[in-house]
Amino acid sequence: MLVLERPRRPCIFVLSDRAIFRDCLLCFLQRQGFRDVVGSVSIVGFARRPGGCRAPDLVLLDLRQEKADPRDLLRLARKRWPQATLVAMGTPLEVAAHAGAADGYLALPRARARDVVAIAAALERPHRGPLRFPVSPAVERERARWRTLTTRERDVLDLLVSGADNLKMAAMLGVSERAVKAHITRLFEKFEVENRTELALLACHAGLHCPISRARPTERVPFRAIEELDAAS
Repeated sequence: MLVLERPRRPCIFVLSDRAIFRDCLLCFLQRQGFRDVVGSVSIVGFARRPGGCRAPDLVLLDLRQEKADPRDLLRLARKRWPQATLVAMGTPLEVAAHAGAADGYLALPRARARDVVAIAAALERPHRGPLRFPVSPAVERERARWRTLTTRERDVLDLLVSGADNLKMAAMLGVSERAVKAHITRLFEKFEVENRTELALLACHAGLHCPISRARPTERVPFRAIEELDAAS
């Protein structure tokens, strides 16, 4: 009598510093029969889990991190687990801003619980290396826009989150104030916004973190009042 071998359940790592979000997702996955699941606020937290040294097959990365830069987490996860499938969870804007190198995306708020199960179940089938999942039109449109940004334009957009004026940005980037103004003008055109306030709000909604806040992770850059942003325009 031929006995069919049951597919191996994937090891799943939920990477998020939002405790309620992380714990609810872990509980849901466990109720769906995925037993080897673990969640943590950092990549180091996975290594500290009880039992086994098995690397994750699937990493679910929450892009709405409170402190860490999702781009750094994605890069570190890829370096540490090159064979794992990395799936980013966030709005199309957050995905485009942070997760260009991910293997798949769960675009919130449209993504459903069954989408998570479908991705995890796909990893039970024989495969080599990370699985790639299709991108929605909404995510692809945003990704195409963000791919046009130069490194310097991205730096300016990061600093804009802190409410810094052009003079301060110029000092931090080691360029002239005129160069900063030129970068901001191009950002207006690329994101189809009319003023500094709209651009700053877009950067905040994309979940950008000012480099200063990453250097001092215990401090969060405040969401500046609209009046302050207007004054700096």
